[in-house]
Amino acid sequence: MDLLLPGPSLAEWLLATLADRKVALWTGPDAGRGLGGRAARATTTMLRERLGWTELAGASGLDALVVVATLGGVEPPADGLAAVRGGGLLVELAHPPKVSLWRPSRWAARGELVRRASASRAGLWLGRGCFAVEQWAPIDAPRVLVTCGRVRAIPGA
Repeated sequence: MDLLLPGPSLAEWLLATLADRKVALWTGPDAGRGLGGRAARATTTMLRERLGWTELAGASGLDALVVVATLGGVEPPADGLAAVRGGGLLVELAHPPKVSLWRPSRWAARGELVRRASASRAGLWLGRGCFAVEQWAPIDAPRVLVTCGRVRAIPGA
């Protein structure tokens, strides 16, 4: 993530981008661990309560989908993108996996995992039918990788 340009503050950007929209939140099973994960989870929990975001299960006709997951971990369900209308926004907040302080040999491996996984995330969303994909690291949560894009409006494409 050290190669990414810094972006805006995460909470302010999400609030400005997703206010007055029908949004669902999907959180991966291992999301929220480590410094970046706690920051992403705290931000989305606060905004979910403030803006009334829904759960992804059973949702349809969404304007946006927010995904919180570990970088390189579990991917969101494929039907999650199907619930978002054409031209809707997909926002993924991914954080690197937690590394224990007593295992310094894994720190270098974690850096390489972050570089490879951040490069593959854009390809994943492009492969699932998104366009206008961008990535950045928020200035207030530098250990979170934000990947966002628009869902293709052409049915079956």
